[in-house]
Amino acid sequence: MPRPASGIRAGVGRASYGTSKTALIGLTRQMAVEFAVHGITANAVAPGPIETPLARKHSASARGQYLRSVPLNRYGLPEEAAAAVAFFATDDAGYVTGQTLAVDGGFWAAGMLQA
Repeated sequence: MPRPASGIRAGVGRASYGTSKTALIGLTRQMAVEFAVHGITANAVAPGPIETPLARKHSASARGQYLRSVPLNRYGLPEEAAAAVAFFATDDAGYVTGQTLAVDGGFWAAGMLQA
């Protein structure tokens, strides 16, 4: 089962995948510092569970696990993740660099929601 935002929130059996996502977060920060002299910003979006064709293939059990881990109790929409990307491309984000924005319904922040 894929682990969204695996560079931020670890999951069992995802060491290689999670490590590669963590590396992308580090690369984003490094690029932000190195390219700033040229007026270039670098940011990333870390989507959580998003309602995609692949996500629709998850078993009912897997979907239930995600929903129990997301405080907003739903999968995100592709348009919601795209809106975060679009924000980084606007002048409103001109002073934002080196950031990773989790678009995940609170998945990263939640920790344990149920005892």
